[in-house]
Amino acid sequence: MYEGKTRITYYDLDFRGKVKLSAILKMVHIAADINANQLGIGFATLYPLNMSFVIQRFGLKITRMPVYDENVTIRTWPAEVARGTFIRKGDMYDMGGKKIMEWASLWILFDIASRKILKPSALVSCGSLSTPIVIPSMTDVGVDVEPEKVVIPTTLGMPFSQHIHTVRYSDVDTNMHMNNSVYGDLIGNAAFPDSCLEYPDWKEVQINYLGETRLGEEINITAHKGGDDNVILGEISSTGRPSFAASVRV
Repeated sequence: MYEGKTRITYYDLDFRGKVKLSAILKMVHIAADINANQLGIGFATLYPLNMSFVIQRFGLKITRMPVYDENVTIRTWPAEVARGTFIRKGDMYDMGGKKIMEWASLWILFDIASRKILKPSALVSCGSLSTPIVIPSMTDVGVDVEPEKVVIPTTLGMPFSQHIHTVRYSDVDTNMHMNNSVYGDLIGNAAFPDSCLEYPDWKEVQINYLGETRLGEEINITAHKGGDDNVILGEISSTGRPSFAASVRV
């Protein structure tokens, strides 16, 4: 398990003074990368081998959003390997030791050169790694959220928010596609189409990364009200193929 502290900074906040989803995703990814490095399968080891971990699904449950200048503790750990995916979980605690956020995610191993998904066995069969990789099971450290499949109903009607985003230099990471944290800002842009300060806090977010989104592509982003259960649904499609889907529960 990785455990570390981080301070909530001014640039982590939105116009309401709440932490942006993109900032949370960055914190989660940084912690995951540190833990992967501790296990010998971090970016520094895998990238020279044309391999990388990319996130496929992410489920986040929020009890309370941290505030400016608050120091929080982030923990993350590998849970298991199942059906070709690496399951990683984590949580966040405030200074009083109270859990304020928890998440679960599915990651896949990705061949950077061929742009294809690799089986987990590619890690242990790689000749450049001196010893087999063992992913420890830590089922005794649980979280109360799952990385769910987001299904966008066909009966939602007209979206309440819609805009086009063109993928630019600042959106793309070294894997040559839009970084997973950037989608957090796209969700926020769709869910908060104006500067109303009365938007309710989010209680749960589910994100499905359905395909790569690359430099120069235009993404059509739409958001719908989800009905009686008060869920906002956002769907992102790029160049005629699905790229991303998300649900937000308030």
